[in-house]
Amino acid sequence: MEQGRRDFIKTAGALALPLIATGRVWGQDVPSKDITIGVVGCGGIANPHLTSLFATKGCRVVAVCDVDRNHLDWAAERVNTAYENKDCVKYHDFRELNRDQKIDAVLVCTPDHWHALIAIDALRNGKHVYVEKPVTLTLREGQALAKVAAETGLVTQTGTQQRSSKNFQKVANLLRNNRLGQLSRIDILIPPDSRICPGIYQTEPVPETLDWNFWLGPAPLRPFTRQGCHYNFRFISDYARGQITNWGSHYVDIAQWALDMDQSGPVEISGSGSFPTSGLFNNAQRIDVEVRYPNGLPMTIRSGGDPDDGSICFQGERGWIWLSRSRTLASDPKLLSEPLPKDAKTVLLSRDHHDNFLDAIRGNTKTVSDVAVGHRTNTVCTLADIAMHVGRKLKWDPKTESFADNDLVATRMLGRAMRGPWALV
Repeated sequence: MEQGRRDFIKTAGALALPLIATGRVWGQDVPSKDITIGVVGCGGIANPHLTSLFATKGCRVVAVCDVDRNHLDWAAERVNTAYENKDCVKYHDFRELNRDQKIDAVLVCTPDHWHALIAIDALRNGKHVYVEKPVTLTLREGQALAKVAAETGLVTQTGTQQRSSKNFQKVANLLRNNRLGQLSRIDILIPPDSRICPGIYQTEPVPETLDWNFWLGPAPLRPFTRQGCHYNFRFISDYARGQITNWGSHYVDIAQWALDMDQSGPVEISGSGSFPTSGLFNNAQRIDVEVRYPNGLPMTIRSGGDPDDGSICFQGERGWIWLSRSRTLASDPKLLSEPLPKDAKTVLLSRDHHDNFLDAIRGNTKTVSDVAVGHRTNTVCTLADIAMHVGRKLKWDPKTESFADNDLVATRMLGRAMRGPWALV
């Protein structure tokens, strides 16, 4: 039954419900029937997830959770319609969903500032976790999430679904097998921010259907305005990092994958960004960043190209390969058409991102993008954001995950305080 918002968030005591609870034991048996799924966050990104899960065999969405009652009711209706029943359980508080013994796995589809807390709580309550990208808002949150995932041994997946696309898999395999010879550079284009908040905006009464305090959660308290809620969270630094982590997560992820750098990253970051000077939105609208890997290979991340997609171009001794979600091009078609040798190194094959996650839960494979991998990808994007803010070149040690020159200002930006009673524990 639906959990009313007044039942949960009337007092600070309700918010203080512990993040660690008994739940199901870690390493529970692999489900012998359909894998049951709960979805936390029922806004825009939940829609394609639900559509895909309804069409995926061997799983069933059984519960949804949101602090906006309109979103919650919409999602529950979608689930009930898809399965032709009225059994979908509605939760207001993610902690209640995470403790539901009938649920095997949790999808985290909330704004970025909630990802770490919800995913960690789910893992500690015995749930496998699929978390949308970027996996966390800050690098410190990513470290904490990766640590808990390793401790529990449960299955995780990050929503960088391009790893489950044939064209990206093919190019990753080509690069892993030296198809371009020694690489000279990588260039990534991502869409610029497309929404502008006027310099003057008004606070508004909180809609009766929305628990604004819970929506903010660990973020700083501020008055409600529709311009600063739901999808527009993407452009406000209290909740996200803008396009550098939104679209950058997808294409930086492909670069890290192709370079076989899933457990490492760059050693130098510099760049600049164009930031709004007024209004509610404050994340970079345009981005121009360069990172360098330990072998000296430069990679740029810039705003531009297709406003609805990004792209990545690998350049090397033998030419270049460029690709986006819709096309793959090369300086010489043979670079793409010539087969790989029989002993070629190949990336893990995933034909569908959700199915890969579910198959890993069944014990048949690994996920192509667990949260440790997602953390490394997000680290590159987060470092780029920090470099744009400090306006100077930064040295990074990917082994210790710290700034090599002990830059105190940049180091403080690796994490942030959470509004009580929320905390990483």
